Amino acid sequence: MSENMKIWQGVVEQRQDPLMLGRCRVRILGYHTNDLNLIPTNDLPWAYPSQPITSAAMSGVGTTPMGPVEGTWVFGFFRDGENCQEPVMIGTFGGIPQEGPTPQLGFNDGGGVYPLATEIGKPDTNSLARGNGATPAGPLNGEQHTSLAMKRKAREKGIPTALAGTMKETIENSGNDALYKFTPWNEPNPRYGGVTDSDTEYLDSVLISSIYPHNHVRQGESGHVEEWDDTPDAERIHRYHMKGTFEEIQPDGTRVVKIVGNDYEIVAGSQHVTIKGACNITVEDDCRLLYQADLVQEVYGDYHINVHGDMRTKIAGNQATEVINNRKTVVNINDDTLIGADSLLNVGKDCMIDVGGTLTETINDDTTMFFLGTGNSITSLGKLSIASASNLDLNAALNLGISCGINMDITSIGIMSLDNLSMKTTTLGISSITNAMSFTSSLSINRITAWPILLN
Repeated sequence: MSENMKIWQGVVEQRQDPLMLGRCRVRILGYHTNDLNLIPTNDLPWAYPSQPITSAAMSGVGTTPMGPVEGTWVFGFFRDGENCQEPVMIGTFGGIPQEGPTPQLGFNDGGGVYPLATEIGKPDTNSLARGNGATPAGPLNGEQHTSLAMKRKAREKGIPTALAGTMKETIENSGNDALYKFTPWNEPNPRYGGVTDSDTEYLDSVLISSIYPHNHVRQGESGHVEEWDDTPDAERIHRYHMKGTFEEIQPDGTRVVKIVGNDYEIVAGSQHVTIKGACNITVEDDCRLLYQADLVQEVYGDYHINVHGDMRTKIAGNQATEVINNRKTVVNINDDTLIGADSLLNVGKDCMIDVGGTLTETINDDTTMFFLGTGNSITSLGKLSIASASNLDLNAALNLGISCGINMDITSIGIMSLDNLSMKTTTLGISSITNAMSFTSSLSINRITAWPILLN
């Protein structure tokens, strides 16, 4: 480096470096006039950016050397000494702009953008970094900043959570009454937290808001923002995209992530998530969960499923359900069950079937019913009919009794046979036996007693 190194300051007028090295055309005080006719912007020398030791500036390693915009005041030195033809930028400096750009003159942004009209008369330090610590935060605390204004405007409140379905007509609700109460939640306030409906009621632990010079802010031209706020009791880390997507770690350690577009997360290996407190997930559109291997759900408390529409379950393999305690199922309208093969019902104790209307059972094959008790009975409060399209047998290993409260009518179109060792018939009214031919046989005495008996 020349011993006669010259220090200079000037204004960036162009940054579209054709070599993409981060160079800028700079109009330098004392060396260039502000008359664009005498020295057009395109005739200004390219000033190289100087990078910090933390950036390698080699083969893409390090930080890209872009930062100044048109209108930025920079300073540096001429690395060619007294020739003053090879300027190097080593820093920028801000101030308080008093007027907007004048594109027709040099030492200005030729595009007429910077300094921004909204920042005239204000320090070039980002408004988010110029806080005064007031609570609730006011205009001097960056509340007018675009990122914060958009976040407050888009803050979501009253987000619903799932409710357990009450089943009091069928079974008593579980002991956790909170599961049956509507408990919506609010997005926390930006910067200082707080989940009430108020936009200025912050966390109790936040005693002061952001205060200068503790908040370190980085902002891009489009509106991207990063903050590292070291304000005591209000420490935050914040990253914001100009579309409204942001991530913020608030003073109490709460992390708020809001994505205004789609979100994609791909984990090539395993993922482990532990939630120490409650978890509320609300999906406002369709939701699909695909498990390409086994799924295990273990619930130590009650398991509630509240379906407001249809519920369809299709199982390609077997289904096994084990209920250690009681089970109760209520179907308020129709119940249709189709079993494609055998059905087995084992009841370890009593079984009761209560049908409020007509019961129809159709069995297309043989039927066998075993009553292993000693007091089996079939009782009908109305008419009871037993019909067989073929033979009908009533067999009793011991006694068989048939009785009725009024009349009994036994009719056979063909031959009726009564085969017995002994038979006794007794009637208090008229007994009538009508037939074309009757054959009776018995190994003992047969008696027909009536009051009287009519034989036709």
